[in-house]
Amino acid sequence: MTKNYPPPINGTRPGSWCFSSIKDRLPKIAQRVIEENEFSPQINANLKQLQSEIPNKPIRELIDQGAPDQASWEKFIKPNLSKKWLEVPWFFVETYFYRRIMEAVDYFNLQQDPFAYQKQQGLEKSIEEITILAGFLTENLDNPGRIDKILRDGLYFSLWGNQADLSLWPAGSAADPRNDSRKSLKDRLIANDINQIIKIFTKTEQPIKRVDIMLDNAGFEFVSDLALVDILLNHQLVDEVILHVKAHPVFVSDVIDVDLRKTIQYLNGSGDEKTASFGKRLEDLVHENRIQTRPHYFWNSPLPMWELPRDIHEDLRGSSLLISKGDANYRRILGDREWDFTERFHRAVDYLPVPLAALRTFKCELAVGMDLDQIQYIYNQDPKWMVNGKWGVIHFSPGMKE
Repeated sequence: MTKNYPPPINGTRPGSWCFSSIKDRLPKIAQRVIEENEFSPQINANLKQLQSEIPNKPIRELIDQGAPDQASWEKFIKPNLSKKWLEVPWFFVETYFYRRIMEAVDYFNLQQDPFAYQKQQGLEKSIEEITILAGFLTENLDNPGRIDKILRDGLYFSLWGNQADLSLWPAGSAADPRNDSRKSLKDRLIANDINQIIKIFTKTEQPIKRVDIMLDNAGFEFVSDLALVDILLNHQLVDEVILHVKAHPVFVSDVIDVDLRKTIQYLNGSGDEKTASFGKRLEDLVHENRIQTRPHYFWNSPLPMWELPRDIHEDLRGSSLLISKGDANYRRILGDREWDFTERFHRAVDYLPVPLAALRTFKCELAVGMDLDQIQYIYNQDPKWMVNGKWGVIHFSPGMKE
């Protein structure tokens, strides 16, 4: 389809979130990879070299010949080749950075997740929250009379679980926004289309066939997402849930295929009975194929969502609802472009072949679906509202008309 999209966000504006992320945050992430793994001296030297290139050295081609995504990345890099990191589109820069980490650690040969430590810490540092969540699920498992409220709570759990982003706040960090926003979560919800989402599940007494979820972070956020999945499947609202996962590690904590098994194992091994029961229910649902994971290299690419490959596009036609989790997926949906904040969400994403729910906490300077008075009101309360993870949205779009 032909549509005029805004220009892509880049790091040329000093003081912007994008500028500081490229200049300061990316090199720190590479340093954490060195410190949290026992890689060989050569791999550590590769990572040091990557650090030294940011932000003033030119974008270069990948050198891990034979990688399964090599041909695709040659196309992605070509229009950005030899430009500096701050000059090219931000979404390209960030996905390229993580792809360079895969190159540096020889991931496609060694298959070692360089972010595994942070993901494990993300679970262990959230044991109190996980226990509370598992208790809620157990208490409501046999209470179908309150399904509207249970589903509503499940969607809120999934949304606010997105505050746990290990690329911004390492596990246990004092800066984690979950530390000071628990009491005011509803007040910090800027847009809320939750009722339209609930209607999809409750408009008929029969379960809908399928829900797809574009996953974001492993750790506590993934547990929150699995709590929503537990509600959807065990309350017979949906027949099956498809989890779209990354093909290789990216954005520090994003879910890859193996993280589902590891997370269920962690829950099963809990000394808390309700947490272990939660894990066992998930394990059974996986064995019944009611929970499935589908990795795809598209989710690791710098491509906007309107460039969905044909196989994913056609597959999504069989879904009743696509749920997008988190900030990076939100950026992909909007192409990480300089949208007018007052643009209506459903108009910005009218290219999708499936109804879309976007659950996102703000971690970058990108937004739609707001009005000017609302923006000014929030800014007066919190000048850093767009990047500190303390504010959220629940957007809904009915999908494109055939």
